[in-house]
Amino acid sequence: MVTSLALLLAAVTVLVPSVPRLRGASSRETAIIADLLARSPTARTLAARLTSVDVIVYVQIDTKLPRGHGATRFVTSTPAARFARISLAPAGHADDLAALLAHELQHVLEIARAPDVVDDRGVRRLYQVIGNDRSATFAFETVAAQEVARDVRRELAHSSGRAADRPLGHP
Repeated sequence: MVTSLALLLAAVTVLVPSVPRLRGASSRETAIIADLLARSPTARTLAARLTSVDVIVYVQIDTKLPRGHGATRFVTSTPAARFARISLAPAGHADDLAALLAHELQHVLEIARAPDVVDDRGVRRLYQVIGNDRSATFAFETVAAQEVARDVRRELAHSSGRAADRPLGHP
């Protein structure tokens, strides 16, 4: 079912190049994306970079994740597009969730820049090269994604007057 949906969406993407690459799974996630893009130049740059790659990413809130955590997962690959999913745990404050989304968007772009990443094994190979922990097999991290989160938190704090340097997930 997921593969059939991905094939259909890939076909639409080929026919209509203006199809958004960054999509919310529901109106809630779409609103989170819109708020982030409205308030963060860094996030707008990340989203703009998505328009030039073959990756379509869906964002969803996942109540099973621990607070303040996010995950980027490779979903599937078709001849026309690759699909990823960003899962975000609910956060105590909208700015925390937005910064976490930007962090995960950086991971999507890391994957997008590697055209040979077409499955989970490819993701593991990529992060064994670019990740902070080269021996990781499931949870991956990069300095670039950590820097994006920090930069976006500063931008959001500046726009809302919040403290930017407190740990993620702590209002």
